[in-house]
Amino acid sequence: MARTSTRMKGLLAIPGSALIGLVLPTGAQEVTEPVTVDMNFVDPITITEVSALRYGVLDEALNLETIIIATNDGVSGTGTALILGGTQAAADLTIAATASQTLSILVDNPLPGAGYGLGTFICKYGAGADTACDGAGYTAGAVASATLKIGATLTGDNTAVAGNADGSFDVTVTYQ
Repeated sequence: MARTSTRMKGLLAIPGSALIGLVLPTGAQEVTEPVTVDMNFVDPITITEVSALRYGVLDEALNLETIIIATNDGVSGTGTALILGGTQAAADLTIAATASQTLSILVDNPLPGAGYGLGTFICKYGAGADTACDGAGYTAGAVASATLKIGATLTGDNTAVAGNADGSFDVTVTYQ
């Protein structure tokens, strides 16, 4: 029988286990990097009504006149002659929140009583300036607790009748 021989030129036979040891590193590289977690906890916001927005006692002849109560309790408008008595004053609320956080204050959902409409709300938070706070609201400074004064314009709608005509509006305060 003829003898067959296989010849490999230039190859060196190395056992399989030795080849793996030469090709792959003996241990996988591992890197660990600690990552910090950054967060702040804030106090719940509280709103306390100290006193309501007050227009006092008005003559029911309030047609389309306006009575404006400012944040400093000043009174103006075309209907001031129809104020018969009582107290006229801005709403007075106390807001408590985390001191380092900026607040957003919004007055909306005015629900007037019979005979008038409410609008053009102006707010003063703490030592801040008078600022419109209806519509888009406004951003207030960061203080732990401060007084929020709210003034507004009352406009007669020619339907007032004698009696109580209480209304309301919402005040929403959120962290910015």
